[in-house]
Amino acid sequence: MTRLDPSRFSPPEGFRRIARRLEEEGFEAWAVGGSIRDTYVERIGGNADPARADWDLATDARPDEVMAAFPRTVPVGVSHGTVGVIDEAVLYEVTTFRRDIETDGRHARVVFAMSIDEDLRRRDFTVNAIAWRPESREVRDPYGGAEDIEAGILRAVGDPGARFREDYLRVLRGFRFAGRFGWEVESRTDEAMREAVDGLSVLSAERVREELTKVLGDPAPSAALDLYATRGALAHWYPELAGLAADRDAWLAALGAVDAGSAGAANVRLAQLLVRASDTPDGRAEAAESLFSRLRFSNADRRYVTRLARLYLPFVGPVDSAAEHRRWLASAGDEWEDVFDLHFAGARAEGTEEAERYLAATRERVHEEWLREPPLTLGALAVKGDDLLDLGLSPGPIVRLLLEELLEQVIEDPDHNERARLLDEARRLIEIGSLADA
Repeated sequence: MTRLDPSRFSPPEGFRRIARRLEEEGFEAWAVGGSIRDTYVERIGGNADPARADWDLATDARPDEVMAAFPRTVPVGVSHGTVGVIDEAVLYEVTTFRRDIETDGRHARVVFAMSIDEDLRRRDFTVNAIAWRPESREVRDPYGGAEDIEAGILRAVGDPGARFREDYLRVLRGFRFAGRFGWEVESRTDEAMREAVDGLSVLSAERVREELTKVLGDPAPSAALDLYATRGALAHWYPELAGLAADRDAWLAALGAVDAGSAGAANVRLAQLLVRASDTPDGRAEAAESLFSRLRFSNADRRYVTRLARLYLPFVGPVDSAAEHRRWLASAGDEWEDVFDLHFAGARAEGTEEAERYLAATRERVHEEWLREPPLTLGALAVKGDDLLDLGLSPGPIVRLLLEELLEQVIEDPDHNERARLLDEARRLIEIGSLADA
C-alpha cells in the first residue's frame, strides 16, 4: 500500500491550532479533501499546489460543540454540519462526520456519523477519500486513493453508479479532476459517468457554473472540456457548443486556444469557444447571451462576453489604414485589448510564428492610434446636441443621426474635430437634408 510520510503535510498554522483545540476538547480532528489529495499529487511530481487548496476539517464534534470551542465562528451550513471557524482572519470549514440517508441527485439528506470511516464512505472518488489526523499523524485511506493517484486513475468510491445518482455534479467534478491531473477514468467509473450525464439536467445553474469556472481556472482546461464533449455532457448545459464539438478538428483547435489563454481570465477563455460557435457576429453574440443567461452569470459578465463574441470578427490588419484602425477602436471600445487576447491565444495554439507576427504588427499600429487619444465617441465631439438645436433642428432622433455622421467624419480625420468646422458641416448637412425648421 502506498504511504505518505505525514511530515509532508504542511497545513497553515491556523488549521493546526483549530485541530489541536478540538483534540484538547476530546474530539477527533481530521484533514480531508483537496489539500490531502494535492499533497499526494505533488509528491509524485504532479500538477498540484496543496498550499493553495482549502484545508478543511472533519470531526466527530457536533456543530454546537464546535461553536462552543472557539470564540469566532460562522454558521456556514449548520444544517449540514459545517461551521466556519475564524483564525487570524482566515475561515476554516469544520464539518461533523456525516453519512447520506437520502438523495435525489441534487440534494442529500444527511445525518451525523460516528467515525471518519463512515464520512469517507460517502465521498465521490477514492482520491478524495483520504484523511490525515495531525494529532496522531495517522493517514486513513480505506479505498486506496493514494495508489490510484500514483497509477493516474480516477475511480469512484464503491458503486460508481450509486455515487453519481447521489449527486450528479460528481460527473462534472470527475471531468475536472481527470482533466486537471491527466488521470485515466477507471472503466466502471467511466461507464457510469456516461450513463449519468442525463441526470445533469436536475442540477442548479449555479452549481454547474461554479464547476465550469473552476475548470477554466486550471492551467490547461482542454482535457476536462474534451471530457464534457466526448461523454455527452454538452447537450444538457452547453448546447451552443455541441455543433462546434461535432467537428473534431475545429473543437480541438478551439480547446488549444482555450489553453493558450490566461488562467486568470475565465470569461475570455469561455469566449474562445463561443466565438467559434457561429460564422456571424450576431450568431456568436446570441450563443454567448444564451449560454451566460442559462448558467446565470452576472449581467456584467454576460454583457462583456456577448460583446467580445460580437467583436471577434470582422477584425483589422496591419495594412489597413489608420482610419480603419480608429473605426475599429470606436466599435471595440474598452474591450479592444481583450479581443486581441482572443486572437493571440488562437495564433499561439496554431503554433505559427507568422500568425503571431501578423497580430503583433496589427496590435502595434492599433495601439499607436489608441495612444493618440483620437475622438472615437459622441462625447468626444467638439459639438453637442444643444449646438445642433441652436442651428434649428427639432429635438428627436435626427439630432443623434447628425452627431453620428459628424463623428464618422472625425474618425476618418481627427483634425476635423473643431467646433467651428463641425458647425459649418452640420449647417451644410441640414441644408442638404432640409432638416431645419421652416
